[in-house]
Amino acid sequence: MYTRKFLAVENEKIIKAIRENGYFVFEEALTKEYVESILQEVDFEKVLVNTNDVGVVFSGSQQFLTHCLAKSKKVYNVITSSKVLDICNKYFLHKFLLVNHRIYQTKASHYMPWHTDNNRQVGYQLSEKHNMPGLLFLFYLSDVTKNAFQIVRKSHHWADNYNHEIYLSESFIKKFEKDIVTLQMPQGSLIICNTHVIHRAEPLDNKNYVRKTLLFQVDEVGDDVENVGHGEPNLINTEYLENLSPAVVEYLGFGRPRNYPTYPYSSVSTISNRELVALQKQLLLTLFKAIPKKMVIALVSYRVIIAAKRMMWKIKHN
Repeated sequence: MYTRKFLAVENEKIIKAIRENGYFVFEEALTKEYVESILQEVDFEKVLVNTNDVGVVFSGSQQFLTHCLAKSKKVYNVITSSKVLDICNKYFLHKFLLVNHRIYQTKASHYMPWHTDNNRQVGYQLSEKHNMPGLLFLFYLSDVTKNAFQIVRKSHHWADNYNHEIYLSESFIKKFEKDIVTLQMPQGSLIICNTHVIHRAEPLDNKNYVRKTLLFQVDEVGDDVENVGHGEPNLINTEYLENLSPAVVEYLGFGRPRNYPTYPYSSVSTISNRELVALQKQLLLTLFKAIPKKMVIALVSYRVIIAAKRMMWKIKHN
């Protein structure tokens, strides 16, 4: 999973960098083979229509697999790895919780304004900024030469002065131009940042470019009643729960209320025109394949169909 070089980095060094600069980066923290195995578990092009499964949703130029703990054992292993938990244990003073996670793909065109991730929500709407310590873990699942993660270095020391702002303007951030760090790195690279640091993804306008990312956020909720319900739902495949220690149970939030809806909001209206056309083609192909079966069902009673199934069963097992 992790490269030997990354595992050799002392957690104290990682935490020192986050506390001082607001972030820590490491190129190729995950092995190439492990990243490819994650991507094999995610089909970004498949849209589930009346399919009883967990899958990808579309939101503009991005596609999200938010419930990846239900779909990918490889992702589960990363999010619950001892390396991640050790970093969190050393960074946080009180109880911490996985509050959101997702694999997503960005392509063609995308703009994200400068912001911080210390958010409280009511429904899909941001209600206020909170003061809980938090860490954002972000793994590049593809080589990133465009649309890279950008950070305003050391901004976590003063960003809370602007908690009344949902986003920060380009003209304001330009004052800190010398502190902007653009993190173009190869597949498997890791960024860990303080959730109070100002950041964004570099604007993208290239129809041939795709960036794939695994992101998850951990907040120090403690025992404060005000923090009950903080976080999005976790859907977890119980097959993955091989390392279910009490610490992992608490970290994943078993039995804890989750009041935020799953990000992003998605419906037919959030699918781009290009993807809608592709979806129509998929539906038409499925419809043509289903026509013979539908005709048989329409012409033959269900009793005849069931009797035929019983006969086939007896032939197969006798």
